[in-house]
Amino acid sequence: MSAGVVLVDREGRVLMQLRDDTPGIMYPEHWGLTGGASAKGETPEQTARREVMEETGLQLGHIEPFRAYYFQDTPTGTGAKPSRSKAKADFEVYVFHAPCETPLEELICGEGRELKFFTPEDFDDLPIAYNHRDVLSDFFGSAVYAEYVTGAAFRGRAHTDALETFLASLIAGEPWFDALMRAIALWQSPGETVDGRPYRYLIGGEAFDWLLLAERLLEAAAIAAPGAIPFDARERLLFEGIAPPADDILDRASRLTDERLREMIGEHKHRAHLNYLYGVVVEQALQYAVELDLAKERGSQNIRDPRYDVETYDPIYDRIYNHPRSQLLQEFREGQSLKDTAYITLSELHEFYYWLFKYRVANQEPARVASDTRKALAQLSRIEAVAGRRKREPADAPA
Repeated sequence: MSAGVVLVDREGRVLMQLRDDTPGIMYPEHWGLTGGASAKGETPEQTARREVMEETGLQLGHIEPFRAYYFQDTPTGTGAKPSRSKAKADFEVYVFHAPCETPLEELICGEGRELKFFTPEDFDDLPIAYNHRDVLSDFFGSAVYAEYVTGAAFRGRAHTDALETFLASLIAGEPWFDALMRAIALWQSPGETVDGRPYRYLIGGEAFDWLLLAERLLEAAAIAAPGAIPFDARERLLFEGIAPPADDILDRASRLTDERLREMIGEHKHRAHLNYLYGVVVEQALQYAVELDLAKERGSQNIRDPRYDVETYDPIYDRIYNHPRSQLLQEFREGQSLKDTAYITLSELHEFYYWLFKYRVANQEPARVASDTRKALAQLSRIEAVAGRRKREPADAPA
């Protein structure tokens, strides 16, 4: 694995390093992007940062992923050929990008013979190392590079910039799923209200609902770039977590793996996603599992609670949390300074689920928490198994 960074100055020029001319070196006297091979245990981002520091003396602040490239060894040993499948690749190259406002004379050429900035036109006759000519061609043709040319990349990015970048990428013809996940990785706002609908992407400051953010971005895309995203592909992503197929026509659409999600949205957001998974999704599954248990025990799931004359008692909450739902909801709303209304919005319900998860962890014995969590995960597995079986059955199969 190797990684590098495309460093761009305010004139839209890219920093390149002239390689040495020593025996045994690959691509002697060729120009290449800053970067190199990973050390053991390094992530791509750690590699990229270390290599830039060693080759230029720069300690980078925020950097963003651009694209990953995969290669296979050729059977004849004549080099490597591009591969569109990470699983089949022998080499992985991760490319990031970042603004560079340090003057050339202040950079330290720690490796190679020279550092120099080049415009896109300068690369036509320049000897380029590795696959860096293809990388630069992809980069110069992207909406990301347009932000450097317009100066937007040097102003910092709020969530509106992420949305605008996403829409610009769609209009430019970039693959919609890659553009969507890049926008999610860039997003900064924990929540917003759009056309009267509240969106709470980050619950409790630590649980990230990335699919809700994806829904918000896809709704904006349907207005700004109609037809750019197939409706069926959008629905499969939002409701089943199914990613569209890769460029390789032999690849089929498949469930977005946890590893791929981490690579696309970053480590920090991925950890917050796991908080949402266990604090909201698993909590919902636990309530459903207990509901099924109660359905076996009784004929009705709603029994009047003798302690409350006018409210309906939900035995699910008493079984899991040892208190009625009305009492827990009131306690949650008081703690969050929310109005006590007769209804609850979807965003507030998800916040309530996360609060219940933390309430359960704080007020129950660890063994009970672990047991309930296992029950919920088993229920989720059963739901996914049934859903998968139904998708495989022909449309006219008997119910």
